[in-house]
Amino acid sequence: MVDIFTRNDLVYLMRHGPTDWSKLDEPNVAPTDCANQRIMSPEGRANMVDMGALLASNDIVPARIVVSEWCRNQQTLESLLQGMAEVDPSIPAAMPVETTPDLNLLLSLQGSPDVTPLRDRISAWQGDPERDGPLLIVSHYTNIEELTQFRVFEGEILVLDPKRDNLVLGYLRLKSAAPDVGHFADALASPLLDEERAFDMVERYYSALNARDDDLFEGLLGERWFVHGESPSRTSRDVESYLMEIDTYVAGIPDIQFAIDSLHFADDVVTVIGTLTGTHTGEVFGYPATGRQVEFSAIAVHRLEGGSIVESWQMPDRLTLLEQVR
Repeated sequence: MVDIFTRNDLVYLMRHGPTDWSKLDEPNVAPTDCANQRIMSPEGRANMVDMGALLASNDIVPARIVVSEWCRNQQTLESLLQGMAEVDPSIPAAMPVETTPDLNLLLSLQGSPDVTPLRDRISAWQGDPERDGPLLIVSHYTNIEELTQFRVFEGEILVLDPKRDNLVLGYLRLKSAAPDVGHFADALASPLLDEERAFDMVERYYSALNARDDDLFEGLLGERWFVHGESPSRTSRDVESYLMEIDTYVAGIPDIQFAIDSLHFADDVVTVIGTLTGTHTGEVFGYPATGRQVEFSAIAVHRLEGGSIVESWQMPDRLTLLEQVR
């Protein structure tokens, strides 16, 4: 697998970064008319900065970059170079960049009539005699699908081998990459995708919980989210009060962490089975520190609605914990 990322004779065929689908391209819009076409979202720009930094930090720097004239592609280029500059400030100035209509949106105004120029460019690549690294091409969904028969997310990179008739060897994409409404309407309606999104949301919830950082809960919890189970006397209705509730554990087990053992999805509910571990270095349930390692299980249930967690039930095995600290 390492060979995929280090060979100079490979081609990285990339779809532009994530865009704002609330604004579509105007009919017959010119490739450089940014005011009347779909452009990258702020989140998409940030993601492509991350992608550039990730590539450069792993010593994956293109020998040259070829990019479509369209604004979203040019923005992708800018963001990638910005990210690479965070790792090595000399990269952008030294990077050979070519903008060509051959990569423009297939069959659009001022676009390529077919993928022949794209195919020929990839097939002819044998590496740059003066620079190490693959060729990076930043094009569009339609062009890439027509050439490779692969459906790619915004910001995704296919790794092609020109020596093997442009065979797709693999792909690179950020964890944040996701189907878009323009080209993946069928996938967005899939229950499998609902499950994947639900699991991702719950995993991020427990990452935030382990970090005990209420800022990390932003975007995960609904405005009226509340949790059951941590207190027999009252329900915690926001992140701050919930974190205060679990101080019972944190005060006596400062390094306590929740590990997910399994996730189960049905309708709009995710059931989590997990294990809590830590060191008993402070008072828990009135029992003084023992210095022992503790481990106990927990079951949690989260109800999802409108893309966020709106209600949670937490059921830790307090009896097992009590037996270990007394």
